[in-house]
Amino acid sequence: MILDFSPSPNFYACSTKVFLQNEIHVTRRYKRSVLILMLGGVLRFMEDGKEITLEKGEYYIQRQGLFQEGVPLDDPPIYFYIEFYGHYSDGENGLALRGSFSPEKLSAITEGLEAIFKEHKANFFLLNSYMCRIFSELLEGVPTLNEKTNTARLIKNFISSRYYSQTKISDISKKFGYAEDYVIRIFKEIYGITPHKYLTNIRLEHARWLLENTDKTADEIAVSIGYNDFSTFFRAFKNAYGVSPSNIRRANQKQGV
Repeated sequence: MILDFSPSPNFYACSTKVFLQNEIHVTRRYKRSVLILMLGGVLRFMEDGKEITLEKGEYYIQRQGLFQEGVPLDDPPIYFYIEFYGHYSDGENGLALRGSFSPEKLSAITEGLEAIFKEHKANFFLLNSYMCRIFSELLEGVPTLNEKTNTARLIKNFISSRYYSQTKISDISKKFGYAEDYVIRIFKEIYGITPHKYLTNIRLEHARWLLENTDKTADEIAVSIGYNDFSTFFRAFKNAYGVSPSNIRRANQKQGV
């Protein structure tokens, strides 16, 4: 789903929103679309039953007519928003509903738009032109498929080189400078599975090789591939292969007789 620019979106209103402590996103089914440009903190809300989490440097378009519900927040968000009327399609020539941007690069445009809107110094065409400049900047910042593939490959290599450690999605996020949701989304888009699932797969593949080719105990193997809790390793292994680690070893020993 993309924001289509034919016909062009129409500006309605804009402002900077600073959440107070314990404030949450309003619960509503809104009649206009809303572009959110995250400037700080973390925004969370439910949209038609799906949780959306946004961090600094991410943008998101709330389409008109969807049901949004606020959830508790730990780090009050700050964002710039634009309300507008827009049209959407499943085509390719438009703006993705979610992505990343540079707050510093857009600050002059957003501050200028907010100033002329609040001071009532602009007509509809000028307000629309400011909004379209913002959409244009967002379009330029959307990574191409090649850029996504390269980023996903770097993440994959990072996971592969650290499979034996307690690697978390937050570690990957810090390493590459992307929000956690974006890391998961881009990896799944390219490889069809989440980073966590990929990490589990390579751990278990290595565990199976060790069971079949070494005398290490299952407990030693679990620790060597990053599992501090044997029961977690046991469940993951059995879910993946349908048998326990000891059964794999016994079957391999029988084949070698």
